[in-house]
Amino acid sequence: MKTMSITKITYLDVLLPNRLFLMSNPSITRLYFHDYLEIKQFLNNLEVDKTYVITFDFVMSWFIYEEDSPVISLSKPILISKNSNPRLISNFINNQVRLACDNYYLDESKMDMMIDKDGPGVIVKYNEINIF
Repeated sequence: MKTMSITKITYLDVLLPNRLFLMSNPSITRLYFHDYLEIKQFLNNLEVDKTYVITFDFVMSWFIYEEDSPVISLSKPILISKNSNPRLISNFINNQVRLACDNYYLDESKMDMMIDKDGPGVIVKYNEINIF
């Protein structure tokens, strides 16, 4: 499973079609910049030779999120490993955030506020998965 999301994004439903997947007690991290370096650091913290299922949720404000506000799911679950390509994942997240902004008429200029602790960001939920 070392090839998860190396040259293209690998969706969970490609390997497990027509199955319901529930993520119980996922590990959670926040991405403030959703850039290459932040993704690279995240991937470096994963265990070697393990596959993970991961989801991304977009929030417009961390303060509002803390009050149990709605989030926008950015995609179907994908599969990653420690060897996944951080640039590919970063580009994927950026593209999905732009699509969410376009589809839900959100102000894209707020994307420049990613550095701000109250700016928008991405919630990453992930769990190890045994596919085979």
